[in-house]
Amino acid sequence: YHKKTSDMLMSVPQSYTNGGFGFRWDNIGAMVNRGVELNLTGTVISTRDFAWSLNANVSYNHNEITELYNGVREYEIASSDLKYVVGHSIGEFYMNRYAGVNPANGDALWYTKDGEITTEYREEDKVMTGKSYNTPWMGGFGTTLSWKGISLSAQFSWMADRWVFNNDRYFEENNGNYSGYNQSKRLLYDRWKQPGDVTDIPRYGVVAQQDDRFLENSSFIRLKNLTISYSFPKELLRKTRFLSAVRIYLQGQNLLTFTDFTGLDPEYAGNVYIGQYPATRQYTMGIDITF
Repeated sequence: YHKKTSDMLMSVPQSYTNGGFGFRWDNIGAMVNRGVELNLTGTVISTRDFAWSLNANVSYNHNEITELYNGVREYEIASSDLKYVVGHSIGEFYMNRYAGVNPANGDALWYTKDGEITTEYREEDKVMTGKSYNTPWMGGFGTTLSWKGISLSAQFSWMADRWVFNNDRYFEENNGNYSGYNQSKRLLYDRWKQPGDVTDIPRYGVVAQQDDRFLENSSFIRLKNLTISYSFPKELLRKTRFLSAVRIYLQGQNLLTFTDFTGLDPEYAGNVYIGQYPATRQYTMGIDITF
């Protein structure tokens, strides 16, 4: 597909003296979404007593801003790490790039806009990171096996190349700057303590900044649903003269998640992860009766 959207409802920056918010909403600009969606379903084995089927789907979407307002080609979103730029994704992060810790003295390091290393955190060194909180890749896959009334079904979902600013880590790994909150044990074990230490947490007293140190890839694969069931034979049910189908089942949801994201739940829709309550693990037992 190739879809162009115009007159979008977007925030437009303005003076804080005009309403006190620093922006207004307006129908402006245009963007293009190009992509492909694919769905496959097939039966691998089918006999009188046994059947095995597979299914999978995948989608890819490329988002690009093609027009803003009044000929403007870029503007930064107030109080965020995002920037609208013609030719870039609408969800791309605009941040300072963290360069690690100086092993000699424990100072925090950043990259300048030109790629040089500096100990000074400056707003003018922010760059478009090429990382977006709008995932380009997503999909799912699953399988169903059945044998003589017994059925086992598993369904997985996944997302790839989606980035989130982990605000929880910003508070928990800020070298005591927010000591009123729970602090990460990494401050005890991983922060710089003596010359020669190689780590990503600077010496105590050097507070963290909102840079791409806390920008995490929230890609994941999750077992969304696992169901095992048994359907009683129809020949047996005919003898009752009032039951046409009986099925008992045990079902689990959100049983397993595979991810490198350090927050509680990678399946998060926003750009800043703040204390998101994770998807709960659920178990259900039931019976379906058809008369």
